[in-house]
Amino acid sequence: MTQARNQSPFSIPHTRAGKITDETLDQITAIAEKAQKGIELSHTEACLMLLTAPQVCFELRQRRAAMDLISDCTDLDNVSFIHCDRAPA
Repeated sequence: MTQARNQSPFSIPHTRAGKITDETLDQITAIAEKAQKGIELSHTEACLMLLTAPQVCFELRQRRAAMDLISDCTDLDNVSFIHCDRAPA
């Protein structure tokens, strides 16, 4: 068994969040907006933010790396973006 640093061998291992669904991401966004406005968070809301922050940041870094790779490998001057007023299905 691997123990996290500074954790007693007699305690329960630190938890990590599983897959973050779109619904959970919406909840995290609402909680973060509350925090930015100075509205007091419940213990559960604060725990959800702290528990999911590393995964959200990791996914964002992966997305940025993928977009950087695409822009490095593609001549974006040859790409045309078509504007559409239709709402997505």
